[in-house]
Amino acid sequence: MTKGNDMRWLLLGATGLVGTHLRAALRGRDVVMTSHRAQLPGSVPLDLTDHAAVTRVIREARPDVIVVAAANAFVEQCEREPIATRVINVDAVRYLANAAPNALLVVFSSEYVFDGSAGTYAEDDLVTPINEYGRQKVAVEAIARERPDHLVCRVSGVYGWSAARTSFVCQLVDRLRAGQRLRVPADQVITPTPAADLAGVIVELVDRSARGIFHAAGPEILPRPEFARRAAQTFGLDAALLDLRTTAELGLAAPRPLRAGLRTDKLRAFLGHGLSHSVDALAAMRDAEPRP
Repeated sequence: MTKGNDMRWLLLGATGLVGTHLRAALRGRDVVMTSHRAQLPGSVPLDLTDHAAVTRVIREARPDVIVVAAANAFVEQCEREPIATRVINVDAVRYLANAAPNALLVVFSSEYVFDGSAGTYAEDDLVTPINEYGRQKVAVEAIARERPDHLVCRVSGVYGWSAARTSFVCQLVDRLRAGQRLRVPADQVITPTPAADLAGVIVELVDRSARGIFHAAGPEILPRPEFARRAAQTFGLDAALLDLRTTAELGLAAPRPLRAGLRTDKLRAFLGHGLSHSVDALAAMRDAEPRP
């Protein structure tokens, strides 16, 4: 495989949360980007469920690295519509893997591959998902592991700016600024993962020929209310508007693993560093807020 800055990247889903920050991290590299619902100048329109179009893009791009940042990450929709969401989250990844057998395949997974009963998890702990989203991620991991050149990045609570403002911190900022209350699970933990740092780490892992599964998450495992309070404080918002509820009280369709924190020892040992602590990353996010 081509090495370092000479590699050609195919970034699928360049307008999503992770894709947006990967675009910045890959600036100056040889990158082909795709987008679907949101328009992005310079990108290739692509529906990952259109196999003929996927074949054409791969044939024309001839990538050394394929990053699958396109997915349906709505946990509740996956639970309610498992067949429809598997088409994009699993079936499309399998087709990609088969269509580009010689490229490094980079996929994203989640702490939701664990049941949350054991507290914190390392990369080699047994996966035991309790919801459909987690089961789909287990399937994606299995697809990636079928090939020698693969990189699985498990993440948790990714936050940062994107056009759709879908991350938890974006939602918190928008709701609290409007004086509206925001429900926060009181009995879950999170491993907050800043999207900007995550993007840089992905590029670094690829550049350093990392293979296998890495927990590419932040260095802290926090109760969700504590992370929400830190976000509110960073943006100068009223934390009293946070409405703490147990997961059972939220009436969710998909069961949530309550204690599924991700240990990042392997990542830090491999790279010599980890991602930013939440206080620093939230401040950086605040300072980089897009202006209307």
